[in-house]
Amino acid sequence: MARALVAVTALAGIALPIGLGVYVLSGSLADPEPLGLDDHMLEQAIEADAAPLELSPTPAPTAQSLTDMAAADREGAAAVVRQALLDNPLMLDEAITALEAARAEQEETLVSQVIAENADLLFDSENASLMGNPDGAITLVEFLDYNCGFCKRAHGDVMRLIAEQTDVRVVVKDFPVLGPGSLEAAQVAVAFRSIGGDMTAFIDAMMNEFVQADATLARAVALELGADETALDLALDSPAIMEPIGEAYTLAEQLNIRGTPAFIVGEQRLMGAVGFDRLAEAIQVERDRLSAL
Repeated sequence: MARALVAVTALAGIALPIGLGVYVLSGSLADPEPLGLDDHMLEQAIEADAAPLELSPTPAPTAQSLTDMAAADREGAAAVVRQALLDNPLMLDEAITALEAARAEQEETLVSQVIAENADLLFDSENASLMGNPDGAITLVEFLDYNCGFCKRAHGDVMRLIAEQTDVRVVVKDFPVLGPGSLEAAQVAVAFRSIGGDMTAFIDAMMNEFVQADATLARAVALELGADETALDLALDSPAIMEPIGEAYTLAEQLNIRGTPAFIVGEQRLMGAVGFDRLAEAIQVERDRLSAL
C-alpha cells in the first residue's frame, strides 16, 4: 500500500492521506483543501501497489573489488584471513596443494617447450652415446653420472627395456655432477666414444662397478674393452673433450634437471630412478603419440 501512496503523491502533488481523503498542502495545515481523485487516478494507484517490486540485483564482489577493499583496510583484511585460517586450518593445505599443482602444470608446459626447441640436441646429437636399436622409433634420453647410485639402480631397467623393446634407442648424456671423479670418468667416456669404442659395453661395465669412478677406473675399463691406449690418451688431451659435457650441462639447466638419473621420452621428463614400469609406460605413451600422428 505504501507504493500506492507514492503513486498518489506523484499524481496529485505533495499530499497527505487522511482517512479516505487526500489533502493538498497549500500553505497551512489548519485550512486543508480537499482534493478529489477520479477513478483513473485511483486505478493507477492500485496498479502501482499491486505490481511486483523490481529490485536491481547486488553485483557479486569481483577480485578487483576485493583487492580494493583489502587495500583500503589492510589490518581488517589480515584479521579476516587470520581468523578464517584459525577457524579452518585445512584451508592452508588446500591452498598449498593448489599452488603446487599450478607450478607443476606450468613447469610441465615449459619443459615441453624446451624439448621441442632443443629436439635435435636432445635426440640426435653426435655428442652422446647410443645404446639399443640405433634406428629405433622411440628415443629414451638419459642424463647420468658414473658415480650415481641411483643411476646404477636404473641401469638394469634401461638394459631390460633395450632387450625387451626392440624399437627403443637410448641416448646417454654424460652429466657429471658428483665431483671431480665423475668429471674424469665422463671425459674418458667421451674420449672412448670418439675413437669408436663400444659404448654399450663401456656404460654397462661402469654401471656395474661399485667403487669410486674416476679417470683411472674409466681408463682401465676402456682398455679392457680394446681401446688403443695411445689413441685414447690423445683423445683425452683434445681441446674438444669438454664439448659434449658442456652440451649436457646446458640442456640440463634448460630442462631444470639438477640430479641424476633423469630421462626424456618424447615430451615427458622423468626424474630419478623411477623403475622399469614407469619407463615402459612413458615409452608406450610416446609410441601411442607417434602412432596418432
